[in-house]
Amino acid sequence: MAHYDAIVIGGGHNGLTAANYLAMGGLKVCVLERRHVVGGAAVSEEFSPGYRNSIASYVVSLLRPEVVDELELRKYGYDAIRLSNAFYPDSKGDYLLLTDDEAHNRQQYGKFSDTDHEALKRFYEFVDQVGDIVAKQWLKEPPKLGKQSFGDLANLGRLGLDLYKMDEDTRHRMVQLLIGAPSTMINRWFESEKIKAMVAASITPANYASLNQPGAAMAMLHHAVGGLDGKKGAWGLVKGGMGTITQAMAKSAQAKGTEIRTNAAVERILVENGKACGVSLEGGEELRATTIASNADPHRTFIKMLGEDYLDPGFAADIKAIRMESASLRMNLALSGLPDFACYPSDGVGDHHRASIMFIESAQHIEDAYLSARAGMPADPPFIDAIIPSVLDDTLTDEPGHHVMSLLCKYMPYDLADGQDWHSIKPSVSEKILDYLSGMIPNLRDILVGYQCLSPLDLERTFGLTRGDICHGRLEPDQLFSMRPHPDAAQYGCPMPGLYLCGSGAHPGGGVTGAPGRNAAKRILKDLKR
Repeated sequence: MAHYDAIVIGGGHNGLTAANYLAMGGLKVCVLERRHVVGGAAVSEEFSPGYRNSIASYVVSLLRPEVVDELELRKYGYDAIRLSNAFYPDSKGDYLLLTDDEAHNRQQYGKFSDTDHEALKRFYEFVDQVGDIVAKQWLKEPPKLGKQSFGDLANLGRLGLDLYKMDEDTRHRMVQLLIGAPSTMINRWFESEKIKAMVAASITPANYASLNQPGAAMAMLHHAVGGLDGKKGAWGLVKGGMGTITQAMAKSAQAKGTEIRTNAAVERILVENGKACGVSLEGGEELRATTIASNADPHRTFIKMLGEDYLDPGFAADIKAIRMESASLRMNLALSGLPDFACYPSDGVGDHHRASIMFIESAQHIEDAYLSARAGMPADPPFIDAIIPSVLDDTLTDEPGHHVMSLLCKYMPYDLADGQDWHSIKPSVSEKILDYLSGMIPNLRDILVGYQCLSPLDLERTFGLTRGDICHGRLEPDQLFSMRPHPDAAQYGCPMPGLYLCGSGAHPGGGVTGAPGRNAAKRILKDLKR
């Protein structure tokens, strides 16, 4: 029977990050991945003959520069390309196109409002201030809610000092952002419906909440922490797709002696003498280790793999009550040509093609989509976050001039009304999405070669994301920081000795960050030294 110092359950980006740091600490590490390839939801795959894409997670911004540098990811192939533009078309023929040219952007905003350009500058300055404070907490253990150590008190003291340095108005706005309703904040700052829609869209990544729900703006703050190549708040794509990140992480870990096994699905976490001591794979093989680090979500880790018999009933009940759902549907389009936008026609690749694209009608569009999904009905139409990565990365298609397009469509419920199931309705939902887009991209049907659609149920079955939740638990105030996923497991260690969480269900949460994996590994190494 094989024995290791540490077994990492799940070869997603956080699992691979944790494995790297554990190996750097001198441990003998084994990573177990249920799929045929490591990467979790950050993978690049051929979804139609001759067309490759990041089939699930598809943009990079939150990946911590410390992880990139310390794991030498560029040495192993990681190469990010910044998306410097943002494009907001709608079915009425209006659009907002933002670039690095401030004069151009002022003109674009001026089409809709005389005041919102300056309001946006002030708003983003305030968001950046709060984001800087949040960013300082990302690579630290959150303090305990119960009996606190000196380190917990020191971290709280530093956080308190950062808050003290804020002026009174910024503290006021920060509290509004943390616990207020996004609709109140948006209506307070902006007058144009187009600008309100743009800001509302920035609240939706990884989110599933009403714009009238207190605390729902936390997702925007979570994503405001990001940046790329020193450009604060920038987003980009990775050459070769997001799988290049996780393949680089895997190569880095293997260079440190880590063993990586694919097609190795963990069925149970083994316990002896009150301590996690190994895992049992589907098929019956058992592996032993001093430490088990799970990159699976908390529900899958504690309830399915460990089992409630080993948990305090109150702890188990709290884990089962974690709100999990991101109501996301992913589509990948294979195209024989370049999309031609009705509102912004062009003869070739334009700034709007080299952009993050949000198909959104209004802030109310988001609210309507949420209410539809909450009632168990896929939004029709959804609001759609998109990119055309092949305009910046020609390695994604075999034929010159061909393209791939990524669509994130929201909100799409995991639980469907009226006895419907995703297997039956997915074709019609996909066609409705394509029909909606064709109204803004008239040549879409002519250039469409094929597509892949991943419903919330597909995301669960393919990537092990409970209820299709890409963040392992919604990013809301009572599910963050010292309460993520539970006060007794918020410092990565768990009530079961020897078992740790290293995935997005732990602080600081979802996104391709590497932060939970790095933090968990640091905690494990510290505990082992004791």
